[in-house]
Amino acid sequence: MNRPIGILCALPEELGSLRQQARRMRTRAGLEILELEIEGQPALAAVSGVGKVLAARAAALLVAEGAERALLVVGTCGGLRAPLRPGSLVHCTIAAQVDSAQRHLRELRADARLRSAWQKVLPGSEGWFLTADRPVLSYWRRLRLARAFAGPCVAEMETAAAAAVAFSAGVPWAALRAVTDRATPGGGASFRLHFGAQAPRAADSIPALLASLE
Repeated sequence: MNRPIGILCALPEELGSLRQQARRMRTRAGLEILELEIEGQPALAAVSGVGKVLAARAAALLVAEGAERALLVVGTCGGLRAPLRPGSLVHCTIAAQVDSAQRHLRELRADARLRSAWQKVLPGSEGWFLTADRPVLSYWRRLRLARAFAGPCVAEMETAAAAAVAFSAGVPWAALRAVTDRATPGGGASFRLHFGAQAPRAADSIPALLASLE
């Protein structure tokens, strides 16, 4: 049997319909890990909670539990460029820990094969995922981040940390997120307005992704 893939998101809604497909659940170090079979292939899924520390913890536990085939990060984000409006889908090219002063594992490139296969299943933009310790909710911070990274980029709070764990373990990774807001002072209201519709979109595409990989 294939080794399981790992699926990681921050909030329960971002796991989409996969949550209802869980065959069983186990708890490791206080984290719920769902065992699934998707398109005949084994998978382990975890809802990490929001932020880099919790995302790194969940990624490490998924890998330790056997998710060594791939790690897929799904969820929502804030768009930092004008074309990336609520409803846009963005595939990660490089994840960067923007609040980190260290260079080691600060920027990590997503697996090209996984990203290409996911693009064929659910097309979207491609760009930087800027992983921060807190939401981007000011024009000044939005402008500073957008100017520092060329091309399409989004703000979120987990991907680079999970990617660092995957890279260190030799596990290929990819990430797909749906935009809920423009990362502005009104971002909180936009997030609440669009989150319900956008949260499950990336996770719900995983069965088609795994079928295409197989």
